Amino acid sequence: MQIRKIILAGVLGGLILLVVTIVSDAVAGVILPYNIFDIPGMRPVTDPVAALFFLYPFVVAIAAAILYDIIDPVLPGKTVQKGIAYGLLLVVIVTIPNQYIIWSSMYYPMGFYLSNILSGIVGFPFFGILCARIWGQGGLQGLKREAAGI
Repeated sequence: MQIRKIILAGVLGGLILLVVTIVSDAVAGVILPYNIFDIPGMRPVTDPVAALFFLYPFVVAIAAAILYDIIDPVLPGKTVQKGIAYGLLLVVIVTIPNQYIIWSSMYYPMGFYLSNILSGIVGFPFFGILCARIWGQGGLQGLKREAAGI
């Protein structure tokens, strides 16, 4: 297990997933307006425990980075193809079951579902590409060189 790569992918991937989630919430709110805080059972914004919501993308990213470390050798294609393939795998094993459970057990507005589906379909391929770059050519050093050129 490559712990440094997993931690790096977990932190950077968590940031990517958090940003994509916030953007997809805004997009879904425009298409199918809803207020997340009007949903019964949601904690109010003033509740300190509600801040833990923002850790979720990082937890998912660390778990997904561990999985990537395991299956990296069998992913086909070059860096971007590997990343997109892995991202679509995450959509299948995370986004689809998650939305099924929420849809089948709770009455949430359609904008909520749209937001979650968008964040999975957009965020996981980006996360996959990040993992493929970290594990791919040049590893951490290659990623640092690429980031320095930005």
